[in-house]
Order: sequence, then C-alpha cells, then structure tokens
Amino acid sequence: MLAAIGEFLPLALGTALSPLPLIAIVFLVLSANGTGRSVGFMAGRLLGIAVMLTVLTFAAEAMPETRETTVLGGLIKILLGLGLVYVAVRKWRKRPQGETEPPMPGWVAGLDTISTPRAFGLGLLVTAINPKELAFTLGAAISIGAAHQQPGAIVVLGLLYVFIAGTTVLAPVLMHLVAPERAQSILGSAQRWLLRHQSTVVGVVLLVLGVVLVSDGLTYL
Repeated sequence: MLAAIGEFLPLALGTALSPLPLIAIVFLVLSANGTGRSVGFMAGRLLGIAVMLTVLTFAAEAMPETRETTVLGGLIKILLGLGLVYVAVRKWRKRPQGETEPPMPGWVAGLDTISTPRAFGLGLLVTAINPKELAFTLGAAISIGAAHQQPGAIVVLGLLYVFIAGTTVLAPVLMHLVAPERAQSILGSAQRWLLRHQSTVVGVVLLVLGVVLVSDGLTYL
C-alpha cells in the first residue's frame, strides 16, 4: 500500500495544483453570496475526481497480473509523461512576459452570477474534460490497480487520492466558512497571482510530473 501511495502522491499533487479549478474556487469564494456556489463547485470537483479514479482503477484492477500487462502499464506511464513534458514546454512559452497583464478569461467573469447547481456541474466539467488531469488520474489508477490490494485497502487508497487531489478546493471553502475576513485577504492576493502566473504554474507542474511519470514507468519495464 505504501508503494502505491508513493507512486500516486505526486500525481495527486499535480491534480490539486491544476490552475483552472483553483482560480474558479477562489473567485467563487470571493464573490457576493459565494458560500453555496463554492460548496457546490467543491462537491462537483471532488465527485468528478472520485468517479474518474474509480472507473480507471476498476479497469486497471481487471487487467491480469502478467509480465505483458506490467510492461503495458509502464509504457502508458512513459507516454503520458512525455506528453506532459511536451505540454509543459508549450505552456512555458506562453507565459506572460515582463509586466504584461494577461486578460481575465471570459468564463471567470461568468462565475459571478452562476447558480449553485451550475457551479456543481462546472466542478464536474473542469475535472472531466481536462486531459492533463485524466493523465494524472490514469497514472494513479495504474499504480493502485497494480498494487492488487484487498477491496478495503483500494477504497482507502482511492479516498486518500481524492482528498489530496481535492485539497486546493477544500481549503479555500473551509477557510471561508471558518474565517471569512481572513479568507478575503489571503484569497484575494492568491487570485491575482494565479491569473497572472497560471501558464508558468502549469508548465512547471507538468514538467515535474512528466519526469516523475517517465521515471516511474521505466521501473515497470
């Protein structure tokens, strides 16, 4: 079990650091009457991660434990890692230069009037359609499936992955509920920084995790 945790921990952190859900949850928390909408988005985000991981883990667990499937799992991780490195390079090249302020994405401005059910749906959507997060979760599912643990242990591993991957949407909501004034100050600065540096953040995270996936995949060969 510890080996599986060590393998998927960087991938869970990569999902947690995905900038689009981060920007969305911070904006929702800071918006007027944003408690319900931010909780809805958080619930959709966590459910999306859980469903994606469950489906992929069942698929990985169903694969027979042979040398060929082990090698296949390693090759998939290597290909995913190389793909992430490629995307990382592209993101790095698109980062803002000098003092240029990037424009606010149109979808962010629309969050100010979104309803709670739509916020829930958006939380699901930003998880389901993000190919980078699919790569992270697939890598984690391969690690969990390859561990061939008992069902109870697989559930624990899955819950741990969802918790770590969802930390960055959980934390702003909990901060807002417990200390709303403090949250306004901290998250306001975080929002401005994320909007300006999202390409840089994505590039660095993807580069690191791409290298991790390739390195981990090589151990399967």
